[in-house]
Amino acid sequence: MILNTPTFAKTSSLKKILTIFVLLLTAQLAHAQEYTLRGRLKMNTGEVFAYKLVFTANAHGDIKGYSYTYTEPNDTKTAIVGVLDKHSRRLTFSEKTIAYSHDVHTTAYMCLVDANLDYEHTGTGNALTGPINGAEADRTACTGGTVLFDLDAELEALFNTAEKFDTVITMGHKPKPVAVPAPTPSGIDPKVIPVPTDKVTKGVEKTYEWHSDTVVAEIWDGGTVDGDKVSVYFNGVPVLSDYFLMRQKKVVRIPISGYGFNALSILALNEGAEPPNTADILLHDGKITYSILAYNNKGQSALIKIKRVK
Repeated sequence: MILNTPTFAKTSSLKKILTIFVLLLTAQLAHAQEYTLRGRLKMNTGEVFAYKLVFTANAHGDIKGYSYTYTEPNDTKTAIVGVLDKHSRRLTFSEKTIAYSHDVHTTAYMCLVDANLDYEHTGTGNALTGPINGAEADRTACTGGTVLFDLDAELEALFNTAEKFDTVITMGHKPKPVAVPAPTPSGIDPKVIPVPTDKVTKGVEKTYEWHSDTVVAEIWDGGTVDGDKVSVYFNGVPVLSDYFLMRQKKVVRIPISGYGFNALSILALNEGAEPPNTADILLHDGKITYSILAYNNKGQSALIKIKRVK
């Protein structure tokens, strides 16, 4: 038998390349995690529907899977894509195409869902929650609402960052010191900014016990700067009027006299280029800081109650 050495060498190299490719692909698939989230879809009509996500997430946090709205057998299955950020504890996804839809009756005008969900503490425990957005191709308005997942075991599995694939490698060098950021122009230490963020909108308010005699409020547009305009009132008195939200934070200092309840309201004067109107807010009570996202349709107000205590 006469062996053609060059041909044999090429064949061997191709086999090695193919083997490496298969191993890499297998590792990537093995690293993909499957998750299930079961919760509720609360519509602004007052209706509440069962809502479930079943998806896989790869090493980069890209997800794909399906959402299930309503209750079987009258459910709707829709393909979803999105991003899972375990470090910031945020899930972003969009419904793309309907796989099937069975008979269901609702007064809400239902559209494909776009959602940005954050992990936060609610009055009854922890939850992954956030508002839904959606619109028809002709920009017909859809009924708004909120997605909420609050099963502890499922959330713990979703945000567990100590996976078996994580490996810490050290090279014997001391870690570089971490530079402490300089104080912000408002004189507020950014290290006290809390996580998670509370969300307020019309009909959904928050109450905070207050200890200092001043409310230091920072307000800005933390998303797309799209021309959102607001007015801010404290006990009915305007403290910021007809203000276009910018990337740069606007600082407002509000003195408090006496004890008891005070009302801080954020009025949406428009909805910008990307509805709804959204305002990021930090409220500072001395060294305590609260992070808030106020979102509303035009003409609606988000209410924050501040109860000053002795």
